[in-house]
Amino acid sequence: MSQPSRPVFTALERWEKKSLISSELAQRLRSEVVEAAEAGTARLSQFLVAGAGAVVLVIAGAVFADWAWPQMGEASRTLFLLAVGLVVHLWGARLEGQHRWVPASLLMQTAGLGLLMTAFVYSENAWADLSTGGIAVGVGALAAPILLAPRSVRANVIMPAVHLCFALGFLAVFMDRATPMADDHIVWVLDAVLLGCTLAMMWLLRRDPDGVRYPWALNAFVMALYAGGVLVLVTGSGPMDLGVDVMYALDLWLLIVAGITLWGIHRSPVGLRRDWFESMLAGCMLLWIPFGGITAMEAMDGPSELVLALVGSAAVVGFAYALRFRTRAMLFASAVAFVAAAWIWAADRGGALGVVGGLALAAAVLFWVSGRVGAWASPDARAAQDSQGSRAVGG
Repeated sequence: MSQPSRPVFTALERWEKKSLISSELAQRLRSEVVEAAEAGTARLSQFLVAGAGAVVLVIAGAVFADWAWPQMGEASRTLFLLAVGLVVHLWGARLEGQHRWVPASLLMQTAGLGLLMTAFVYSENAWADLSTGGIAVGVGALAAPILLAPRSVRANVIMPAVHLCFALGFLAVFMDRATPMADDHIVWVLDAVLLGCTLAMMWLLRRDPDGVRYPWALNAFVMALYAGGVLVLVTGSGPMDLGVDVMYALDLWLLIVAGITLWGIHRSPVGLRRDWFESMLAGCMLLWIPFGGITAMEAMDGPSELVLALVGSAAVVGFAYALRFRTRAMLFASAVAFVAAAWIWAADRGGALGVVGGLALAAAVLFWVSGRVGAWASPDARAAQDSQGSRAVGG
């Protein structure tokens, strides 16, 4: 029995004892829960095994490359990588029509795109920028997403998001190999393209609030948000030369992502809401731990108390949100952020008596939150938990 199924079985047993449902209905519901749990476990196992297969494929490729690489020229190596990447991607796309091969198919298509990207980047060793070969490679890189992405839009809701990220890389290779553009200019163009793609996804989502006509647009939009974080870092560190001050831009990006996620959870059309938005919001809280720490101690050149204030206060807000909406993912992330902030402060101010008091206060806050979480359960459920706890203590 999987862990998520245990509360369901416990509830069914309780309802059956209270005669809220018949024994026959309870048994039918148990069978359905078992079938659903087995299906979910099988799909997770497929992804795990497919992931292991992808790793083995990479190892096999590395062993082959170690043997064949010295015997091949730079051009031959580039063409070999291109051929392998294309074969792996197309093979994965062919398997996608068979339900049981979907996990392997998605990973193979992604791995194929990665190999194609590797080949295009490696081609610089064979042909210089703006040479005939370099321009040909650049045009090939630009053509790759144009030729491969449209099929994925029709086939599933995951690969379009993957293609979006790789398309930015292919576009960068094209500009680097086939145009005289400087690196800083390439970054600005990527920023503009990603902004345009993000706005296009927003337009599609607004036209299709039920997620029926463009079911892939939501995943692509979320992927564009995270790709934006990477480009914020690259732009701030490169063309803008912000140094450590790039953290302010990253903090703003994280705030925007958190705000959009909150909108998705509470204000978006029902057809666009997803259970994983809660995990996405919790991820923002976890990401704020290093962001807030680096901002406070590096960008702002402040003391560890500033880390405690920035990260700890965010954790308190997270606790309030988790208690208000009863979200366990945010509760866990907020606890991690709160403990991390207290740990950073204590490690920096170790030995001071005030630190002991501060950590004791932090522990008190966590204990208080734990008590508030206990209020999530109904009176009957709390009575049952208390009864189980008494039996456990009593042996």
